[in-house]
Amino acid sequence: MKLSKYFNTKFFYRIVALIFALFLFFYVNADQLTSGQSTGHTLTTSTNEKSIVIEMPLKVKGAKDTEFVAGSPDKVKVRIIGPSAIVTAINNTRNFEVYADLTGKGYGKHTITLSQSGLSKEVSAKIDPQTVKVKISKKATKTFPVQARYNSSNVASGYATGSVTMNNQTVRVTGAKNDVKNVEIVVANVNIPSGTKNDVVRSVLLQALDKKGKSLDVVFDPETVRVTIPVFEASSSKKVSLNLVQSDGDKNRSYSISTDTKTVVLHGTKQALSKVSTLTVPVSVEGVTSSVTRTIQLQSTISGIASISPATISVTITASGDNNESSADVSQTNKIDNSLNNDKTEDDSSKTSSNISVSSSNSEKSSESNN
Repeated sequence: MKLSKYFNTKFFYRIVALIFALFLFFYVNADQLTSGQSTGHTLTTSTNEKSIVIEMPLKVKGAKDTEFVAGSPDKVKVRIIGPSAIVTAINNTRNFEVYADLTGKGYGKHTITLSQSGLSKEVSAKIDPQTVKVKISKKATKTFPVQARYNSSNVASGYATGSVTMNNQTVRVTGAKNDVKNVEIVVANVNIPSGTKNDVVRSVLLQALDKKGKSLDVVFDPETVRVTIPVFEASSSKKVSLNLVQSDGDKNRSYSISTDTKTVVLHGTKQALSKVSTLTVPVSVEGVTSSVTRTIQLQSTISGIASISPATISVTITASGDNNESSADVSQTNKIDNSLNNDKTEDDSSKTSSNISVSSSNSEKSSESNN
């Protein structure tokens, strides 16, 4: 009874209310404190620290003027981590450099660790790649003419290309001595969109090729040329004869080439057609040992010629002579030929003497007759 009486007092209810109040206070404040601590950490990370990746040109230091360095990339990537304000300033100014130091390195291949300079000590930087493989060679420089290459078939039907012009007809090529020596041609490859009807003007990067068409690692001055390819409407046509020209033959064989197609029709501009009377067709006889028929694609290197009808012709190639003839056989054959030639010479001499005698005799008869 006394305990029941105690629970019904105002004092008991005040104690219970205070306990609930304290519980709610700590529950709410503990949740806010936890949330506040977590939010504060995230803000600190996102506000005060930043990470970016910058693409920077790679410089080569320490190489001599007589040396050419091949294999180093033009650009590398740099990841920078640090205080947000400093990283943002670095990204805006790019006031630092990445370099490969070749000081003390001689001719040959080397693996070089890349370095950077100019960055604040408050940031960290990671270069990708960290190392590069380079080759140091003796430098050479030579001037070469530039040849523009393009696919004329991309010009719209009924149109033709004119004479190509470039703002630089020649360029200086610098590279390893052996590479410069092996340069066969410097080309500017021009991309002509399919169905082109208007003039094409492009600034084109150059490429140096060897005899096999392999690209060589060299430097050009200037690096690009501006190429202009005029495009005309091909409104005229002209019938011309064919001139078959043998190429790539075996010097120990003889070849004959023929075709049933004697003339073709050229379509192009009047100015271009006025300069053409025959179409030269190169015919490769490489690998021919007997008689074969090949289909030859007709092409014109003359500016202003849009198309050729027919586009292909059949050419018959006949080879004669024995490529496997031994040196002894050749020598024996030569001896027989020389012997025959000597006999022929003696016969010719006898005939000549006989003719002279006959002529003299005839002269004498004529003289007697006159007397």
